[in-house]
Amino acid sequence: MKNILRKRLWLSFLLVSFLLIPVNLLADLNSQAGQSIPNLKEEVVRLKYIDAGSMKNLLAPYTGPYTRLSSSSGNGILVISDLPENLEKILAAIKEIDVKPKDLAFTVQLIEASETGEKSDPELQSDPLIKELQKLLRYKTYRLLDATMLRAIDRQTSTAVFGANGQFYVIILPETSEGTPQGNIRIEVRLRQTKANQLVVKQGKTEEVPWVKIDPVELINSHLNLKSGERAVVGISRLTSGGGSQAENNGLILIISGKILD
Repeated sequence: MKNILRKRLWLSFLLVSFLLIPVNLLADLNSQAGQSIPNLKEEVVRLKYIDAGSMKNLLAPYTGPYTRLSSSSGNGILVISDLPENLEKILAAIKEIDVKPKDLAFTVQLIEASETGEKSDPELQSDPLIKELQKLLRYKTYRLLDATMLRAIDRQTSTAVFGANGQFYVIILPETSEGTPQGNIRIEVRLRQTKANQLVVKQGKTEEVPWVKIDPVELINSHLNLKSGERAVVGISRLTSGGGSQAENNGLILIISGKILD
């Protein structure tokens, strides 16, 4: 009798469990069906100054779970789909970001410093930056190799070849975008040497051939913050001799000043 009751109870338990499974599933389906899909709004934006691909990356902090950003390469059009309240935030951000880039001007000076030279250039003897460097470095004399001016656009690369023999190449990438204090410029500056003195053998004699083209050598790669109108030392490097003797005791000092024009 006890065995019969146990079997009946076990069968009842299985039956109830079997019935509960589809009931629970049905409840879940009903719950999901009851959730309404939010009403999304779509906006088409024609960008003026920033390409759509870069804008999509810049808008990443403003996106949400329903945000959809799409663009076609090269046409400057961004299609945005999102909840109305978040769409307004994205459109406001675009107005702040998609603005005419600032125009900047830079003056770059390249100084050759020597441990064994005779006299510094007269104009450098009273230069405040050079006076500070004399306290910090072992170099005794300073000579201006060349100076050049560059006009640049915010967040765009500008380049110039300079040096008496066109042996140097400077690259500047400035940034004054939102997040940079007003009047401040974040700059990436690179100095490369593309020519050097070379030792060659001619008729059994070793001669130094001046300023032969070489594979570019990166002498300075620096990032710095510069206030508009300020002048600062970018970096210090050895001059690449390429096998010659000219640069054994010489160093290069790159100095830059920058100004925001508008």
